[in-house]
Amino acid sequence: MELFNIGFVTVRLVDIIDISIVAFLFYKLYENLKGSLAIRVTSVALSIFLVWKVVDLLDFRLLGTILDEFLGLGAIAVVIIFAPEIRLFLSAISKNTLLDRLMRQVSATKTETDKTYREIVEALKSIRATGNGALIVVVGANPLLEIQSTGDQLDANISSRLIYTIFQKESPLHDGAMIIHNGRISAVRCILPISKNTNLDPDLGLRHRSALGVSERSDALVIVVSEERRELSLARDGKLTRNVDYKEIDAAIEAHFEGVRAI
Repeated sequence: MELFNIGFVTVRLVDIIDISIVAFLFYKLYENLKGSLAIRVTSVALSIFLVWKVVDLLDFRLLGTILDEFLGLGAIAVVIIFAPEIRLFLSAISKNTLLDRLMRQVSATKTETDKTYREIVEALKSIRATGNGALIVVVGANPLLEIQSTGDQLDANISSRLIYTIFQKESPLHDGAMIIHNGRISAVRCILPISKNTNLDPDLGLRHRSALGVSERSDALVIVVSEERRELSLARDGKLTRNVDYKEIDAAIEAHFEGVRAI
């Protein structure tokens, strides 16, 4: 059924439905991959596809012929140049299938218990008491695989003593962030993106700016222990809450785990 015409283009009801479905799929894809290097692959591929469709629609024969030849070589070049990002892209897709989410929900029910996040809070108390700093990222729906790959892989049970030991200054693993994923300590000494917000308090250090940076690009919950002020902070959804107490940390972690289970 035709709805209206825009120049020589006829818009039908099925076209509106088609565009809506594609827009929704791209939105979900962006939502799952935002903050990852894999989004660059998607952006490049989408840009090339849109240019190719416009050229085809306008019937630019010479430009279309050149573009067709370029795409043949360009596909190979993209695979070579963006090989690491493609690998992360495929990994992120596999981590967000319906089956994986169901398995993650079952796993979360078994492992992400009251004891799990109380272990984290107990570790924070010990770290703060000794005047050490800490940066802990509790992963949400986005697995942050590219960030995990920057550090040392552990895959260890969550233990207050282990977390405390890792963040001691004498430990070779204390620099960088700890990643908690699927109820386990998955990686340590990880490098986080720095927030580009220019309106931040100038006394905020690298830990707080890193916490904000990853929270701006993902749905992760980030806990910061300030080494200088022995202050606890929470970063989520691109917002930093400073000087929180242990009850607030406990509630935030519990709410975060419940949100991951609901996905």
